[in-house]
Amino acid sequence: MFRNDEFSSFPYLLIGIGIGMVAGLLLAPRSGEEMREDIRRRTNEGVHYLNQQADKLRDGAEKVVTKSKEWIGRQSDSVQSAVETRKPSHEQI
Repeated sequence: MFRNDEFSSFPYLLIGIGIGMVAGLLLAPRSGEEMREDIRRRTNEGVHYLNQQADKLRDGAEKVVTKSKEWIGRQSDSVQSAVETRKPSHEQI
């Protein structure tokens, strides 16, 4: 991109950046304050949406934990009853 002779392309890069900045300012659909307000509003909406999704995820996780504890409790009870029913047969031998 850069050459060592007198016809360097660096000035053209600067001219292109300047033209792009001017075009951006001229073609911008809103003022800076309106744009900042829009960004602020959309950010708040995004945070609100993420909080709602986190609440739904938390509720779902709580249900899974509760059902898992119930299942583990039932399995533990059945294992204990199986051990109790087999215990006397081992003691007889």
